[in-house]
Amino acid sequence: MKKLLILTLAVVCNSCWLDPFYDRSAGKFLKDVVPLEEFNSEFDDYNSDLPHNKSGHVFLTFSSKREKKDYFNLVYIPAELKYDKRLSIQKISKSGIIYDDVTDNATTAVFANTANGNFNVYGPRTISMRRDLASDGNTPDDVLFFYADDSEGNMEIKYMVRGAHGYEGPFKFDLLNSQKDDGYPTFSFDGDKIYFSSNRDGNFDIYEVSIDGAGYDRLSTATFIKPEKFAIRKVEELSSPADDKCPYLYGDIMVFVSDRPGGKGGTDIYYSKLENGKWSTPVNAGDRINTSFNEYRPILPSLNHFNYYLMIFSSDRPGGKGGFDLYMTGLIDRW
Repeated sequence: MKKLLILTLAVVCNSCWLDPFYDRSAGKFLKDVVPLEEFNSEFDDYNSDLPHNKSGHVFLTFSSKREKKDYFNLVYIPAELKYDKRLSIQKISKSGIIYDDVTDNATTAVFANTANGNFNVYGPRTISMRRDLASDGNTPDDVLFFYADDSEGNMEIKYMVRGAHGYEGPFKFDLLNSQKDDGYPTFSFDGDKIYFSSNRDGNFDIYEVSIDGAGYDRLSTATFIKPEKFAIRKVEELSSPADDKCPYLYGDIMVFVSDRPGGKGGTDIYYSKLENGKWSTPVNAGDRINTSFNEYRPILPSLNHFNYYLMIFSSDRPGGKGGFDLYMTGLIDRW
């Protein structure tokens, strides 16, 4: 009997996220849109990040108004992935966490607490140089934390690093920033492409940075953040006359949100596939996922060998706890 992926927040002894003996290809596609009940609050909760973690224990980090009320700040809650008859997310106690070298409590706490302040903090994204990007084993074991804030008025992309010299930052990601609003960076596995959204030309569009000479044997935090040769372009295949925001790349699939004509109402989730070096025409995720309200900042967590793309996103649809809430569902089959 096929099993369904469960993202639970309950204390259990074992996790199957990266268990090589577990047949994740037998996972049943999650058709339902499931609210993350234990993470949601009466305040706005959105912009989530679920970093890769070999133990299956994770920290779901997201923007929320539950603490400061007037501002979105980052909160982080320990969680666990497991497989059972139903896919869900539930909290676990910190004492139940098996720590690893990517998203342990100290790292997550330092990143989130340093980023927070009396301003809005959006779009967290955690990257392990060794696990999330191609590497040859000599790549520095750095963990990078990206986000955007409006502490100086417009939205700017910033980053922090946990590396050989401890914690460093925050720094402005000057490669991506402009005089307007910039946010939501996402990265190719080879480290040669960075996508983000910006309204530097008026409305929000999706932009691509191509890094010349990138490769697994030359990848480092310095070459990734401050490449010597690069080119930036607006991705015309994904952009429209409306607002196109919050790109998230996993493999050859890009998800993003847009309020372009032809949608279900508000901002909808769209996806596109990279085929022969070009992005396919964006597809609306449809009535199963989108509503006449607003869907926002979809992410595709790294679930290797699972047979569909699990997606976490936020929405202000009726039936939630209040404002924007976090939800999850299956996007499309992977094979």
